Order: sequence, then C-alpha cells, then structure tokens
Amino acid sequence: MNRSTHITPVKSTRKRGFTLIEVMIAVGILTVGSVGILAMQQASTRGNLNARRMTTATNVARIWVERVRRDALAWTSNVTGSPNGIAATNYIQATPVAGESGWFAPTSPDPTESYGFDWHGQDSNVADDIRYCTHINTRWVVVNQVARVDVRTFWYRRGDGAAGNTNQNLFPNCGAGGGEAAVGVELTNPSPRLHAIYASTLVRWRSSPQ
Repeated sequence: MNRSTHITPVKSTRKRGFTLIEVMIAVGILTVGSVGILAMQQASTRGNLNARRMTTATNVARIWVERVRRDALAWTSNVTGSPNGIAATNYIQATPVAGESGWFAPTSPDPTESYGFDWHGQDSNVADDIRYCTHINTRWVVVNQVARVDVRTFWYRRGDGAAGNTNQNLFPNCGAGGGEAAVGVELTNPSPRLHAIYASTLVRWRSSPQ
C-alpha cells in the first residue's frame, strides 16, 4: 500500500526592504509637497496682509467722510461773507468759486484728529508711525449751495516704503498734499507699491433751526 507524503512549504522569514531609489523618490515627493504647502501658506499670509491694509484704508477714508459731514453742520448760511457761511467750516471753505481746491491734507482744530493714521488705523501725528495718508479735494456742485468732497487715502500695499528708508517715515510729504508722486518716499512715478482708495460725499448748507 502506497502512502503519499504531504510536504508543507516553509514560509520564508526574510522581509524585503526599500531600495535606495524608492527612498529617494519618496523623499522627492515629500519635498515637492512641502514646498507647495509653504508657498500656499506664504501666498495666504500676503493676501491676508494686503486685505487688512485695504480694509484699514477704507475705514480711514470713511472716518474722514464723516468728519467732513460733521464739518458741514457749521454751514448754516449760503450768503457769501456771512459768519455762518462756508467760512465757518474747516475743510469745505477751501472750495473755490470755479474749479476744484486740489488735494490737500485736512488740518483739524482738534489735536486728536490727523490726516495721518498708524498701522492700527488710529490718528497719529508722529511721522514715523504714519502708515496711512489722507487728502481731500472739494468742488462746487451748486455754488454756495452744494459741494462735493472727495477723500483719498494712501497706503503701501506690499512692503513698507522704499529700500534704505531707515527712519520709517513713509509719508514725509503727506502734509503738503499734492499729487500721488509726491506723497511717499519712493521716487518712481507713481510708486508701484503705493495704492490709494477713494470715497466721495455731497454736503450742503443747512438752515438754522428757528
């Protein structure tokens, strides 16, 4: 009687490892992925910073629009030379009979109010702290009746000022008003990093309450 012999295969205990080429490919893929993630993070950070600066500039322009409207409350007569006429205002009185006043830095009688604002959007009279520069321009819509006031706020969208500007006085000519090329510290005309946001409002004289 023949008997068959059953042979059980013996499993190999040897484990196959990664080759050097496989390790290098894996490291390369991880490196490319990490670089992409870092680039996205930097782009996101720059975008958030630019958005924050634009939002602050918008708020600064809005603040000055409200100040101009408040200034118009003193304008209670449309008679030229009247003590309650346009001469009673601080900013609107710069409106000429013909044409426009040209951009100028509004000087408030209140020392806590300034045409310059710091990084946080707060009024500042310290030159080295100013990060936003505001000018206004006025013109008549109806002479001695209705005036249009434009508000313009400058800021640097990327970076702070020109290379070599060690004192951080980014707007040395803000108080002088004038055109865009003369506002900041950079000499290019206009600066590629200097941006501005505009706002406008209409104001009119109001009758004194009886």
